[in-house]
Amino acid sequence: MSVSINTLQALDQYMTTYHSRNNNNSNRKYNKRSSRFVMHDSSELQNLYSTIQWKNRFAPLYLTEPSVRSIAYAIHLKESANDLKQTIGLLSDDDDLFSMKSAYSDNESLASVEYEPDDAEGDVPSDFILEVENFASPQVNTSKYIKANQPVTLKPDSYSFDILTNRLHYELQFNVHEGETNNDLQNKLARLINNSDIGVSARVVEARGLTALEVTSDAYGLPVQGERHFTITDDNTSYQSGVVDYLGLNKNIKEATNAVYSINGNEESSYSNSFSVHGAYHVTLHPENSDTGMTMSDQLTARAAALDSQNTSARIGLYPDAESLSNNIETFVEGYNNFMNGVINDETDEPLTRLLSKDLHKFLDLHSYSLEKYGISVNEDATLDYQKSEEITDAAGIKGFGSQILRKLNSISLDPMEYIDRRICAYSNPNASYPNPYMTSIYTGMLYNNYM
Repeated sequence: MSVSINTLQALDQYMTTYHSRNNNNSNRKYNKRSSRFVMHDSSELQNLYSTIQWKNRFAPLYLTEPSVRSIAYAIHLKESANDLKQTIGLLSDDDDLFSMKSAYSDNESLASVEYEPDDAEGDVPSDFILEVENFASPQVNTSKYIKANQPVTLKPDSYSFDILTNRLHYELQFNVHEGETNNDLQNKLARLINNSDIGVSARVVEARGLTALEVTSDAYGLPVQGERHFTITDDNTSYQSGVVDYLGLNKNIKEATNAVYSINGNEESSYSNSFSVHGAYHVTLHPENSDTGMTMSDQLTARAAALDSQNTSARIGLYPDAESLSNNIETFVEGYNNFMNGVINDETDEPLTRLLSKDLHKFLDLHSYSLEKYGISVNEDATLDYQKSEEITDAAGIKGFGSQILRKLNSISLDPMEYIDRRICAYSNPNASYPNPYMTSIYTGMLYNNYM
């Protein structure tokens, strides 16, 4: 494939906009289940290569002079189509479209749940009772509360203190200047700790007109080794000592705790507020719902009190098949509308979106009668509305539609340049076709490399 200025522009647009986005995605469920839709084995890549070859045997020769906007639009269209394919994949169990079971929690403020059948350990029950005795929490050291605007009584000099973790020993160094206030010192130390990236974070908190330095471990739950996640000391530091005693960084320590809960009466514990039940149920506790706007130390106290006063149990289980299907359709409609709103909106040039809008209108018109059976209606702008129903008994129609829209999305992803105005220069000779695998689009093969 020859490299042109348009190819380089497309590569730059793609790498700066989408490649880093994919690498930085940290959502566990997205990464885990959708990975099979963005990673391909050799047979799938061979099928793609053959599809491009077959398409080009009969494709005419086009003259393309893409602008920067059309390059960006073609790449965005391709990526948006792939995102919607992944959404459909997340709602499907292997090749059975829209068949993924979904789980519920009747106390979402206490615990939410995701269902992952691939992780199941043995027979998975249809429901269970979760009772929470204690949330997992980090270690929190809170200094003395002192007057923020009062001058520091430490003499100006170079100081240091040590933060000892279970693995490493860090020495943090700083200077105290003439005229600095307590608040200046606290904020300086908070920035120093946060910028060091050593497994703890810090912030300045205020109460009753006084301020304190709060240092919190990134790790939750009881330490695997030792008594604490970290210790602050300046007993054997390199520069002047005294700041630990001055601020009282070891005076008020809230120890880390494990989450303690029971499943159908059987007590268990976890180092974090996220854990698996029977492998397939991924449960997340939500202690933050009872402590908005508090210091971390006060949050931990409030969480313990909340567990004494609120409903600390939840029934967690699987929706019936009909309701799971309804939830899957609802999620698909939301994903499809996000796709449409992302590629066809008021800010997009009408000439760029005209061909896509026309094509999708035609596609949906062919399936509108089938979609209406499931409470799905087609709007004038080619988006969908869904009237949720939990009485669906026959899923064949929606699964058939799912297969068709996957084909359409594959076609869009294969050659997004079909939706950019192109001038036909010559038609291929039907008696002597010479396949050129990357003539379909200057983007297709190059962009697909990201998924290899």
